[in-house]
Amino acid sequence: MRGRLVAILLSSALALAVIPARTAGIDVAAQAKILKTAEDFRFRVDACLKLGASGDFKARKPLEGALDDPHPTVRQAAASALAKLGDVLAVPALEDRVAKEKNPPTKQAMESAITSLKASGGVGGPSNGGGGVTTSGPPNWATTKYVVKLNKIHNETNVRASELSKVLEEAARRKFGGIDGVYVLPTDSATAGKYLNEASSKGLPVLGVDARLVSLDRSKFAGDLRIQAKVSFAFSKLAVIKSSIEGNASTIGNANAEKNQKSLEKLEDMAVDGAVMSAMAKAPTAIAAASK
Repeated sequence: MRGRLVAILLSSALALAVIPARTAGIDVAAQAKILKTAEDFRFRVDACLKLGASGDFKARKPLEGALDDPHPTVRQAAASALAKLGDVLAVPALEDRVAKEKNPPTKQAMESAITSLKASGGVGGPSNGGGGVTTSGPPNWATTKYVVKLNKIHNETNVRASELSKVLEEAARRKFGGIDGVYVLPTDSATAGKYLNEASSKGLPVLGVDARLVSLDRSKFAGDLRIQAKVSFAFSKLAVIKSSIEGNASTIGNANAEKNQKSLEKLEDMAVDGAVMSAMAKAPTAIAAASK
């Protein structure tokens, strides 16, 4: 009976961990205390799920600590919660723990969390797009509705000018390519020219996109370091701007990250990537409007 109960709880943990909506108003400190002190593993599993749904990157540290919990169900819930939380800075802790994990389902959850976080943090190859439209190979004209050409990439901050321009461009290319029906032209001019001609012959709208990193600010939040990024995209057709969108995102890290250049740059990259993701919620409407 006890074994069956553990299995039911484990299934429930995984089902709850993949709910996409984030829950507001969760007391991270209170749940972290429960996770650390509760004797009943079921309470610790519940705390993991709530921390993962909090949307607060301060939940990362207690969840990382739970990867060493004596109960495999808690460790599995912690891994799933870290994936849901979406803080790519959790990857090193997951990679360190997965090498030592003996429980197969828990190990699988950790591996899945690593894959998910690396993908959301921009680590890895280009997106193939939600509608089967690829940005890394030739377009699938049967599913392509809009062709997007990334034009100017502006970093209007005085922070890591060329590096963050590249982060902005790669994030934009990846995320625009993930929108149903959108094909993003490759950087190679000869190949891009060929696909532009094909798109024109098929009567498909070709939109230019200018991307801007508008601001990147540092501040302190509850004793931690917060990086806030703002990006904007302008859509043009036949060199006339038709629509625009903006996106904002923040990342939160340990205050010591400001003294560690690598950690600071990672937080900045994540903030820019998150701001691009924020803008994508409005991108389909803006693309449709610009194509008219």
